Amino acid sequence: MILDTARIAPTKTPIGRKIDFEIDTSKVAMQIRSSHKFGGGKESKKVAVNRFVSLDELFLEGLGLWRGEGGRKKGIYFGNSDALLLRRFLEFVEQRIGLPREKFNVTINAPDLSNSEEAVKDKWAKELSLPIKNFTRICIDPRITKEYAQVYFNSIILAELMGKFYEYSKPVISSQPELCVHFLRGLFAAEGSVLLKKSGVLHHITFSTKDSELVQLLEQCLRLVGVKPGKYMIDGMNLQIYGLSNFRRVRELGIHTLHPEKRAKFEQGFASYKRIDVLDGDEARALILQQLASGPKTYDDLAAALGKARTTIQAHHVPILEKQGLIKRAGKRGHAWLWALAEPTPAVFPNPTDRVLAAAQT
Repeated sequence: MILDTARIAPTKTPIGRKIDFEIDTSKVAMQIRSSHKFGGGKESKKVAVNRFVSLDELFLEGLGLWRGEGGRKKGIYFGNSDALLLRRFLEFVEQRIGLPREKFNVTINAPDLSNSEEAVKDKWAKELSLPIKNFTRICIDPRITKEYAQVYFNSIILAELMGKFYEYSKPVISSQPELCVHFLRGLFAAEGSVLLKKSGVLHHITFSTKDSELVQLLEQCLRLVGVKPGKYMIDGMNLQIYGLSNFRRVRELGIHTLHPEKRAKFEQGFASYKRIDVLDGDEARALILQQLASGPKTYDDLAAALGKARTTIQAHHVPILEKQGLIKRAGKRGHAWLWALAEPTPAVFPNPTDRVLAAAQT
């Protein structure tokens, strides 16, 4: 699908100032006319963008980045601590919107200035292929742990235009799975999180937002591509996704791949995810016995080792094994019960796995 900027561009600013257009076959130039009623009679700077915009992978990833972590009132803004994402965003505005990256300024926040301000700016200038003169003074923020850069182009016209691009893209995003994935990839890179258990197993992933409109679009998109979202958490302002089948689908679609750190964390957690769909009750209980062969364990220890929910271990498998006489309570660790192997019968069942499988057959 292709959008014609000349047809969808805003004709007025939010306060009613008229936007003038110059349109040719490839570009649309826009400018706010001078007015004594608004702005002291000053004209705005003229901005020229591509007339025809293709809703392809780069555009929709960039739109997802912008919708997740971009400023939407004063111009085109995007900030992140990862230079790769910032470069991807600059590719989006340069190649799809048609704005040269040299027009973007950069603000950097740093936890300290262990390096000189010039060295920090020089590093980011090389990472983003932007001139040093585009950088503002570095802001020191001891609350953060790594440097954070924001690229921006101030223009009310562009802020309004990005809103139009988003509104006209939404019907396509929410109806075409292959395009929806690109948008989700950008959005997850900007506002997604990967949460692991203490054991390193993938626990859940989230999309963070307080915008009810975006939550509704997210739920539509995720279901469209075969991912079933959980309930939106109002307190945490995030939409959570649980379950191995969902994780497999996210991985298959590559929704987690645009942000390098999030991708690595997801892959690490997924690789540690030991739950197997074909694991039946007998096999699960055999694995519990194998774990207890090395010493007493709590419910949480067993749940982490098997990659299963603690409630399943506590309410189902352990009572069965205890009733069969295969395990017993072995004291406590703090307030948590410890479980150990019961006295074995070596002459009959020297291997604990053999014992549980035999018990299941009787």
